[in-house]
Amino acid sequence: MHMQQKIIRPSRFPFLAQPYPLARMALWLIIVLVAYASLTPFNFYLAAPNLAYEWVRAPLPRYIPLFDVTTNILGYLPFGFLMVFAVFPRLRKWQALLFSVFCGMILSGSLESLQAFLPRRISSQVDWYSNILGTLIGALFALPLRPAWLSGNMAERFRYTIFGKQQSFFLLVLLFPWAQIHPQNAWLGMGDLGIKALRISPYWSLPFNNATQELLITAVASSSLAALLLFATKTKAPQIRFILVVTGLTIALKVFASELQFGSNGMTIWWSISVGLGLGIGLLMLWFISHLTKVYLWWISFIGLIILLILVNTLPQDPYYLAQLEILPRGRLTNFNDLLKWISNTWPFLALFILMKEKNSVQT
Repeated sequence: MHMQQKIIRPSRFPFLAQPYPLARMALWLIIVLVAYASLTPFNFYLAAPNLAYEWVRAPLPRYIPLFDVTTNILGYLPFGFLMVFAVFPRLRKWQALLFSVFCGMILSGSLESLQAFLPRRISSQVDWYSNILGTLIGALFALPLRPAWLSGNMAERFRYTIFGKQQSFFLLVLLFPWAQIHPQNAWLGMGDLGIKALRISPYWSLPFNNATQELLITAVASSSLAALLLFATKTKAPQIRFILVVTGLTIALKVFASELQFGSNGMTIWWSISVGLGLGIGLLMLWFISHLTKVYLWWISFIGLIILLILVNTLPQDPYYLAQLEILPRGRLTNFNDLLKWISNTWPFLALFILMKEKNSVQT
């Protein structure tokens, strides 16, 4: 007689709704950046006769620049998006939406009032309304997300699937697209320290022009980035697809930022046939080195970044690059340029530091 065995199925654990610390840290970072962009250069004149709240009663301007409205909306969109994450699980859905808009209203209003004490700034109701609208749009983007995303469970699972335990490389990849926004001598030409004594004279006699320079810098930078990402990501992860997605998002962000900075012809300022060929060489290198071991990938990325720094700091500055710096608009986006330039200049050094830190973990 056989005893009938009872199959016991494991019960599912209920989802644990918990705060997402990384989202809260990112929110504080966004607040600092927004305050920096709104209050720089911090030359407060506290004896100003104007009251801080007079801008609320001021009439609307006759002409409202579309550029200012767009940048103000985009500047507060991440704030609204991250605020929904930050208040989870205490506030959810429409409560989180209303609280996010309220906080955006208070933050923007406070910064506009502080601008009344800055001689070079003008407090405006248009900026305030645009910032509130940006907060609302950002919060609406986050509102449909499931609790698994709002608590960071899905985001952390995705990060671990791609990078494993190496969080430093994950943060490095997050910074990479933003390091390309500020105008560069050639696209991906990060790490320019601006030391004139290192520059080769532009009146050289070698058969080397600006187009060849763009091709060389882009090829070296994209090849180094390919090796770096292959080294940083897990072997079982979809490495090639992930690198192509990062490249595509970087180009899309650069195109969008160039449209804001230089108008409808923004892409023609930084993109050329030479840049396209250099990127093609980098993608071809990605295919060749994708089967190498971690040791070889480490050396390719490390040496490639050093070569990139040498090229960027010694080759002559492109006249078209110098012209870009002259025609940058004097709008709100200009206040972020110093920060974006700092990220662009320090990114290769930060990558080298992380590579040196992770050298001991490379297995032969």
